[in-house]
Amino acid sequence: MNQYMSDSSITDLDPLELILDPNMQARDPELIMNNKDREAQLRKQSLQDKEILDELLNGGQIRQPITVFEVGSKQYVVDGFHRTRACLAFLKTRPSESLRVKALLVKNRTYTEAFIAAQGMNQGHGVGVSKPEVHQSIFRTLIVQRKFDLSVSELSAMFRCSRGQANHVHKALKACAEVLCDITSDKSIDVLHLRQILQKRLNEKYYLTASAWDTKQFPKIRRLSNAYSGRELPTMDDEEKLKYLIVSSTEYINKLINNYGEGVFREALRKAVRGRELGISITKKSTWEQEHGFTDDSQYLENYDEFEKESLEKYGF
Repeated sequence: MNQYMSDSSITDLDPLELILDPNMQARDPELIMNNKDREAQLRKQSLQDKEILDELLNGGQIRQPITVFEVGSKQYVVDGFHRTRACLAFLKTRPSESLRVKALLVKNRTYTEAFIAAQGMNQGHGVGVSKPEVHQSIFRTLIVQRKFDLSVSELSAMFRCSRGQANHVHKALKACAEVLCDITSDKSIDVLHLRQILQKRLNEKYYLTASAWDTKQFPKIRRLSNAYSGRELPTMDDEEKLKYLIVSSTEYINKLINNYGEGVFREALRKAVRGRELGISITKKSTWEQEHGFTDDSQYLENYDEFEKESLEKYGF
């Protein structure tokens, strides 16, 4: 933020005139793969919104200034999403009252500068941002800045991660560099246009499913790394893709049966297809076992942790 201080000043702003652009929010709970951890993060964010609103309703005020970048005639919140949302909720609850929020206003900025600043400022305070969210935020920033030539050691230090994780970031950046090679130095392309170009070209080169993109429509690190390494579906026509998906799905189903056992697999499949018009009918595990003999599930529980870890590594979750 130091490079912007000459254009900044503390002022009071009308929350109704501020823009809460989702692209400016570094937080992305969908990147948290553990369901309990993701739900806990969402609850913490909701609780923080409620606490700030309650304080405003009881005569309090926003104590820490938010940060706003002025891009043309628009004012983007780059730090202070929860505080701004609470102000808007207050005005909705009490429409007859007025409210101003103290802000550090940075003028004469571009949308890209606002985006980069927001990614950095949203990582270290407020509701704690998880490591996957921080890593993806840094990755987005490197793409926008077109910093594709960092070494694995540099990335490991920047992301504060192992060399193995840094290697995935390195591969993902290489994939981006290859499809953006003709516009690497073209700084006139704003972040939204760059994102559109990147997505189009990566999809043309690799078969990336919808789950390979984060909520800001940037590629997820591990999924793009896998694609670059040939572990995602390569470019193929629809018939080839279908064959590939059937073969890989069959292999994975067989692996589930071998690692979890017939009894657990049947019960999981029964619940998965229940209510779907697939023409698949499966009896309950207990009913089937009475007719065919009980399955020994205990032998498979020993391999549970090892198989789960292998699955997560293979599929980039």
